[in-house]
Amino acid sequence: MNHPDPLIPGSLEELLNFIERYSGRYILAAGGTDCLVKFGGRMSPRCRLIDISGAAELRGISLEHDELRIGALETMTSLSEDDRVKQHAPCLAAAAAKVGSWQIRNRATVGGNVANASPAADTPSALAALDAVVLLTSRKGSRELPVPAFLTGPNRSALEPGELIRAFRIPLRHGRVSAFGKIGSRTELSIARLNLAAAIGGKTEPRVFVGTLGTAALRCPEAESALARNSDPAPFCVALSALVEKAIAGRSTLPYKRSAIQALGEDVLKTIEGIV
Repeated sequence: MNHPDPLIPGSLEELLNFIERYSGRYILAAGGTDCLVKFGGRMSPRCRLIDISGAAELRGISLEHDELRIGALETMTSLSEDDRVKQHAPCLAAAAAKVGSWQIRNRATVGGNVANASPAADTPSALAALDAVVLLTSRKGSRELPVPAFLTGPNRSALEPGELIRAFRIPLRHGRVSAFGKIGSRTELSIARLNLAAAIGGKTEPRVFVGTLGTAALRCPEAESALARNSDPAPFCVALSALVEKAIAGRSTLPYKRSAIQALGEDVLKTIEGIV
């Protein structure tokens, strides 16, 4: 059965009108990279595909007051190359640079990467480590959620009907450094088997989040405590290994991931030490 042509709103207002009109019967697509994987040719003929890439209000990277604001439609390429992101959120720039191939990075958006909540997504752990907040909007109004609260489970989020991600806010912390590491099956087109983001300094407690352990961003308080005490990699890596043990106990991948997370932890600490 043939599907109707995609709807292409030219503004946020028009986009919200379409969402309201086709309530419960629409799919939002920005870069479309996750939609191809999730739906392929199996999209219900009752659904309307809404291409949101024309809504300029969802774009832009800016420094506002004491925060870095990133529009939901910013691509992985723009995040990895923007000087403001590299300066104030280096772990996010690094995560974006490691998403798939350059063709994927030119299309995939940070909003889509977070909204789909894939356990293998790269940017959620980086955003969580930076204390990022998701800005949500709908006809009912606007609200904000920390990234960990937004991610409610594998491929699940706190998005309510009629709601979409408008932007992300990252608080600026003077003296904060951050780093991101990833282990995938291949250098290019790699889906993460493990990813790790850590942020330390800036007069705040350390933040450490691991991806691909059943959720897109799993916090490791024990690793944070180890970072706060000293820069010795041993207790930090032991804490990460314990998190893996608890999160995927009994799985066939446990021995590999338990060992790999320690190597990844050492790499991330070396990156942080190099920045400092």
